[in-house]
Amino acid sequence: MAFDGLSWYKLNRPATDAEVSSRLQLDRPCAGAAKSSGTVFTATDTYLEVCDGLYREKGWGLLVFSTAGLMALAGTIMFLWMATDISPVIREKGQAEFAFWGFGTLAVVALCLFALTVRLLLVDCFNYTRKPVRFNRADRTIYAFRHNGPGGVLSVPWDSAFLYVERKPRAGLAGTAPRVVRCLVLDGKGLVVNTFSIGKRAVLAFDERSRAGQQVMEELYQDFEYYRRFMDEGPSSVPPVAELLPTEVSFRNSLQMQFDDVPDILKSGHPLLWLLLAVTALPSLIQATMHYLAQLTCREPVWPEAVERACTPTATEPEGLAS
Repeated sequence: MAFDGLSWYKLNRPATDAEVSSRLQLDRPCAGAAKSSGTVFTATDTYLEVCDGLYREKGWGLLVFSTAGLMALAGTIMFLWMATDISPVIREKGQAEFAFWGFGTLAVVALCLFALTVRLLLVDCFNYTRKPVRFNRADRTIYAFRHNGPGGVLSVPWDSAFLYVERKPRAGLAGTAPRVVRCLVLDGKGLVVNTFSIGKRAVLAFDERSRAGQQVMEELYQDFEYYRRFMDEGPSSVPPVAELLPTEVSFRNSLQMQFDDVPDILKSGHPLLWLLLAVTALPSLIQATMHYLAQLTCREPVWPEAVERACTPTATEPEGLAS
């Protein structure tokens, strides 16, 4: 099993029918326009370095730990105390053993919940500020950063990459459905041995076939079309990146990233999108704060020298795609 920070993925198995049916074809367009929308860190004539689907979600683990995690820890301590310091009244009724096992079981459950929030915390904090993905035209390879040091990068040949749109079912109180482009790393037998997400993780509050849902999905496809055209047709086939994602850790950058869709929503004139903006403004502010605090605890990713050499053209590199 592989854990990407939000979901578990079964490994050493063939691709599922749902994954195959959602596979993105690399030899033909998936959108009419190619447009980078808040996913690119670095753009040169040789490679694009983009974010993964968890970059904008960084901070959720810290938020869960600081709320549910601390409550679970408090519950663990309380239930342990109640199990070991049994009231004389309960003892007189002959229910001491029942109280011990009952409160002890609750303590174990609370401790397990606390351990889960610690796991989510470590996905966000004391990790890396980002885990970028590089689309390298020089050797036609996708590089996905996992960690510093040996074995810390996954490499997938572009021409045989299994890329698809992952569609998660609706979940949570808001009933939203996440969408993201995901790459399956296959071995020689065609079995899935690893996986990583690419670009922005979109969250649908409406049906995918609705007008609002189609707009969200179109942005997702346009992002991927940008990468596809860059790899197949070169940098001249795509427009310059309007605005690169910043790599500097600052509260301003975290805040800007969480609210970067506000101008488009205001211009859309869609009342449901305006309502969604009003409802999500405070949660977005909280998420931006948690994103910043989580990044403060993290270290910078360092690409191996072999990857840097593969991404460096033999001649002097021309001006990149960023404007």
